[in-house]
Amino acid sequence: MQGLNLDTPSPTKRLILGTAQFGLPYGISNQRGQIPEAEIATILTEAAKAGIDTLDTAAAYGSSEQCLGKVLHNLPAPYRIISKYPPNQPDKSVRQAFQESLERLGADKLYGYLLHSYASYSDKPKVLDELQEMKSSGQVEKVGISLYHPAEAEELLLREAPIDLVQFPYSIFDRRFEELLPELKNRGIETHIRSVYLQGLYFMQPDQLPLYLKEAAPKLERLQQLAKAYQLPIGAVCLGFALANPYISRVVIGVESLQTLQENISFSKMPLPEALHTELLELKEENETILLPYKWSAT
Repeated sequence: MQGLNLDTPSPTKRLILGTAQFGLPYGISNQRGQIPEAEIATILTEAAKAGIDTLDTAAAYGSSEQCLGKVLHNLPAPYRIISKYPPNQPDKSVRQAFQESLERLGADKLYGYLLHSYASYSDKPKVLDELQEMKSSGQVEKVGISLYHPAEAEELLLREAPIDLVQFPYSIFDRRFEELLPELKNRGIETHIRSVYLQGLYFMQPDQLPLYLKEAAPKLERLQQLAKAYQLPIGAVCLGFALANPYISRVVIGVESLQTLQENISFSKMPLPEALHTELLELKEENETILLPYKWSAT
């Protein structure tokens, strides 16, 4: 089977290890909950061996930063770390929150620091000046914003906001940002995408979806039929779809265990057949009630 060409010979090295599960139970299909600290050390060691060199964390991820701070100093391979300014804390300056993250992580600098909420920027655009000052001081290499809606990225591009990095959701169903990817790359803005598995939705059985996600059932069933027809795991199809996009810089993946890390590494090495990619393009979804987990509700 012929695979799509990628802009890198090593797709695994484009993966970023998300650490929300290190500090919180996370994801609709997560049956296990928060990962034990001892297993986190093993996960980080194995990820480094596979070529993964970047971690994504946040002050809002429970005890994730503290846990990383305990574990990382015992590991031989250094990781680049991205963290985020917590939302809904208007009385705490970006610099103060950044310093607190450094202390929890036991680090003296970070690769990236993002505003976790676009509202932190829209409510106070000059917050980007603070980020730039931190960048100029050498404490952080890249600064930016975590996004949920394409209109947010459009506004940043229109204003020529001084950012180096954006993170947003992207997956087989969720391609809302797709048209903006070429311009982001043209501006030299690094793009990190998350929710490639839509917080585990793609692994669920269509007939077991909660009532508020029942509208996703037909496309989910079709996705699983395609994976079966091409004899590929669902995870390989979902991750391969993201990695096949040359405009995407990095893909953030979360893991629930050492086994799921190993599965993701394996998935990243499975080329996506061009014919399958063409069929997956037809599964684009517009309904944000399905696409945005914060809109998921049992009521």
